[in-house]
Amino acid sequence: MNDRMPGQRFHDQAPANPSDPADDWHAPVTTPPPVAVQRYHSNAPLIAVLAGIVVVALAAVLVWVGLRPQASPATPTASGTGQSSADPTPSPNWQGIPYETSGSSSTGYWQVSPAQWSGGAVTVTTTVTSDQGILRFTFFALDNKETNLYQPVGGTLQQGTISAGQSATGTLTFELPQGDFTLYLATSRGVQITALVISG
Repeated sequence: MNDRMPGQRFHDQAPANPSDPADDWHAPVTTPPPVAVQRYHSNAPLIAVLAGIVVVALAAVLVWVGLRPQASPATPTASGTGQSSADPTPSPNWQGIPYETSGSSSTGYWQVSPAQWSGGAVTVTTTVTSDQGILRFTFFALDNKETNLYQPVGGTLQQGTISAGQSATGTLTFELPQGDFTLYLATSRGVQITALVISG
């Protein structure tokens, strides 16, 4: 039991501290770091550009392949004359023309040399070549001034017969007035096949 006067404190009692140190302690206030705003970058434009480049490259390749000249296969030529029967040419200074009989039973090429005049007669050299079928042929001429018909009076090829791949060459002589005339290649029955104008 403590003997104390009224209002007297205990000697061992510490004076009351009006401010508790615990009351003065506060947790440090920390400001959170600012949130960095990051922009969203889409890869869509890059993909679109790459796709466009690929499309353009493919289009260029297709155009290049389409415009590239194609190699044509070798065309065989006819043996013997060294010329293709599809595109024949006459001998130098001669004139020639492809022929085809009625019904295409025979096709080929016919050529004639320039005229050689002697008095009232004219002589030409002619070659008939058959590419297809058998041709039995003869010749006649028309005077271009009076349209008179003339039969050959001489020569080594007044008529003949050739088969596919064969040729016949010979001369024809007509007695007619000097001047331009039309020479006809005809069948053995005298039916016109084709004609050439010979300068007089």
